[in-house]
Amino acid sequence: MGSWMLVTGLASLFAGDFSGMIPNPTGTTAIATNPGYAKLFAELGVGSLAVGIALVVLIPFLRKLITDKAEKPSVEVPATVVPVA
Repeated sequence: MGSWMLVTGLASLFAGDFSGMIPNPTGTTAIATNPGYAKLFAELGVGSLAVGIALVVLIPFLRKLITDKAEKPSVEVPATVVPVA
């Protein structure tokens, strides 16, 4: 629950930062305000693609980390049988 609240709070901070990137519209029509929004969403899209590509590049390294831990031999403890009366 705490991590959910943390992520929600961070998303709120980021939303405030992103909304501050758009200058106040000088006109009231959509034609006047669309270029600012188009630029912002294009930058967010390019950033998302860059993070996605970085994660795809990291896949082999992460798989190696996961399989190294899985291949360690485990010590088997013999099971103890307890008689039931």
